[in-house]
Amino acid sequence: MSVDDSAQVARLDVYARPFIPYSLKAVNEAPVSVLPSMPVRWIDFPAYVNSFAGTSLLLADPPPADLSGQQGPSPTTNAALSPDGTSPIAAEESQELRATGYHMHFQHALIQEAGALQQECEDHALYKVPLGKAYRDPRPDMYSLQVPGLRELSLRIEIGDIVQLRPLHFDAWGEILRIPHIFRHDAVVWSIDRLRETLTLCVYGLLPRSMLFNACFSVQAGRLGALYRSVLGIQKALQGGDASWTRSMLFPEEADGSLQRTLNRFQVRVELEDPLLNYEQIRAVDTVLTNDFGRVPYLISGPPGTGKTKTLVELALQLVSKQKASHLLVCAPSDPAADTLVQRLSKHLRPSQLLRLTAPSRSFPEVPDSVLPFCYVDGDMFFLPPLAQMMRYTIVVTTCRDAELMLRGRLSNADLYSLEKGVLSMLHPEEPAPRPALHWTGLLVDEAAQATEPEALIPLSVIAPPQGYESNEQPLPLFVMAGDQNQLGPRTASRTAAMQTSLFERLLERPLYRLHPLARSKQSGGVMRPLRESMLPILRPPFANLIRNYRSHPAIIATPSSLFYNDTLEPEASSITSLLPWQGWKGSRWPVLFACNTGPDEIEQDGGGWYNNTEAKMACQYAFSFLQLGLVQAGEICIMSPFSAQVRVLRKLARHPSYNMSAVSIGPLEAFQGLESKLVILCTTRTRDRFIEQDVARGLGVIHEPRRFNVALTRAKEGLIVIGNPSVLENDKHWAAFLSFCHRNGLWEDEAGKKWEMAASNAAVVSKMERQLVYQMESEADRAQDAVIGMRRLGLGRDEDEDIWQSGMAAEAVVQDEDGIEYEDGIGHEDVPSS
Repeated sequence: MSVDDSAQVARLDVYARPFIPYSLKAVNEAPVSVLPSMPVRWIDFPAYVNSFAGTSLLLADPPPADLSGQQGPSPTTNAALSPDGTSPIAAEESQELRATGYHMHFQHALIQEAGALQQECEDHALYKVPLGKAYRDPRPDMYSLQVPGLRELSLRIEIGDIVQLRPLHFDAWGEILRIPHIFRHDAVVWSIDRLRETLTLCVYGLLPRSMLFNACFSVQAGRLGALYRSVLGIQKALQGGDASWTRSMLFPEEADGSLQRTLNRFQVRVELEDPLLNYEQIRAVDTVLTNDFGRVPYLISGPPGTGKTKTLVELALQLVSKQKASHLLVCAPSDPAADTLVQRLSKHLRPSQLLRLTAPSRSFPEVPDSVLPFCYVDGDMFFLPPLAQMMRYTIVVTTCRDAELMLRGRLSNADLYSLEKGVLSMLHPEEPAPRPALHWTGLLVDEAAQATEPEALIPLSVIAPPQGYESNEQPLPLFVMAGDQNQLGPRTASRTAAMQTSLFERLLERPLYRLHPLARSKQSGGVMRPLRESMLPILRPPFANLIRNYRSHPAIIATPSSLFYNDTLEPEASSITSLLPWQGWKGSRWPVLFACNTGPDEIEQDGGGWYNNTEAKMACQYAFSFLQLGLVQAGEICIMSPFSAQVRVLRKLARHPSYNMSAVSIGPLEAFQGLESKLVILCTTRTRDRFIEQDVARGLGVIHEPRRFNVALTRAKEGLIVIGNPSVLENDKHWAAFLSFCHRNGLWEDEAGKKWEMAASNAAVVSKMERQLVYQMESEADRAQDAVIGMRRLGLGRDEDEDIWQSGMAAEAVVQDEDGIEYEDGIGHEDVPSS
């Protein structure tokens, strides 16, 4: 449906939910008898714990597994309940998070998250959809359900979740029959095919009549329950009499740091597993190994392409090699990020040393072949290894959320300490009370800025020392996080600050980090200042600032460096010039182009999302032109848009026989976080500004969304093309800076017959990297000119064109001689009065 300029349309809610006939809605409101289906296999945690410990040797049992008391992920449709299954408590989100009231702060946020998740499920409800036999699954009770949005991860669903199916009945005229009482099938998700956007459901007692159903999805109570239990556990630790470690990890103060009084000459004191680490990366690894920065979290701030994961992997390998009794928990917010960690660690560790702990809710096809040997499998699902085997792993890699498997399996430091102490005391009652060392010696979290704080608390609870342990004066666990708070943060259903602010970002805002003289925000002129004697004494910085970008051409990261990283990025990427022969680059011919498009944006009927046909054609034409020249392979091109409707239009057009570009990566912006492509084409899609406020309210688009803007621009390695309407984009200060950069360097393509003029108020400050690019370009031009002149002086390189050039210069000399301009070897200069 095209959006016109009338005031009436401007007042419409373009994101209103699609219209559903009352006859279909009435089916979901009728009384039902529930027919359950076979649940997926899950870990029997009590049986697992009983295989190695009696309950008398462990701490008190943790809270119930989930809200329903069932094993594994389970549903709840009552969003009014708080995450622990009790009635909601009227609580207000505190403006400033403190140790006191920590639980109440996040309880309120989790209640709001539960409500938003429920709304999300309702928004994805399906009406009058067919159910077919499962794809390549011969089991009799297996059916397939097509679910739009699975590919883009817009619907959160996992193996073991419940999908409520209500059958539809029709009369002879095809009208829906209103039946006073119907059966509802609680189907169980057995597998997920995101590429085909299809669920495989186990449905018991299904009678093959019309095979048309209403399908409703459920809030994953297991996910919320895990978050809530982590908050409760940390609150209990904060209130304990011996809780300085937990408090210093979550609320570090200057008193928790370490004071440096002398300048120390830095020396590499370890044999690196990766000899290609740069100075900042080596310094970060060495600082953590020496552990002289105090009892606080160590934060590695890594902008795009600066090697955060590389640094964390080296640190993990050094920690386990330095101390043979070291056992590390390494986490990431997502499965793909955790898989990447395993792939890099696997080059140095054997499957007997490295475990990829994976939840049973993950399907085997989703796990890369290179990672599978490091997973523990029991029968047909991922499982917890037996205790003896678990204790032999030097590094366990899992997601922040799946670290709850270790808590429920009683494999945390607190539980293992209690078990070991209890067994030793029971076997040797005559000996003094034993003081075992902690099993887990450290926690490393990669991409930490993408995890909610309650998610980060789950692995933190695994390594936290038990009550009373700190008085033993034994080593305490290390806590290191690497991330970038200027890119996309946690993916949440609600937009509350408590859920959208990661622990990594919150810690960086504390005075210990933010006000430190060596913090990135304190640097000026785009230069990281070294520590000077005049600055002593000073707190040893419990952070590292990575500054060397190994991903992108300098022109691509010049603007993000200036806007988000205090102009501190240094370009170090190599082999980034293969796309420069493309004739479409303009002006300075750097591999960046802004292409103007004012073609109308349109919205799918019933609020399906925004798309722009003109923009889609431009994007495909640009991609196709690179492929025709053979400058890039299809899989090395990424076309992204912040709107799912535009993604669908792009995919359909790219598959058209005139392009045949099905191998080109096309997807929503969020899908490319953490990834990189040789060529990136960004479709901003919105060419009119009347509904941008609604976009911002829902966290959509790339206008007034600085983190999305940053992610979009920093995925490209060798070429970046942005398509949009500058008159709309320039109202965003971040976009205005990028437009200014492109405009003043001629990296610009106007529409035919139109010329855009940049507003004087949008003239941005020229960044350090842009100045370097301009200087380099001018120097190369000067060297080329000097080389030509030198050859002419020697009489070399002369051809017919050169002779014509020389004749032209001689003629010009005769003309200019009358104006008092002398020439020497063809080079002109004005007469200078003699002294």
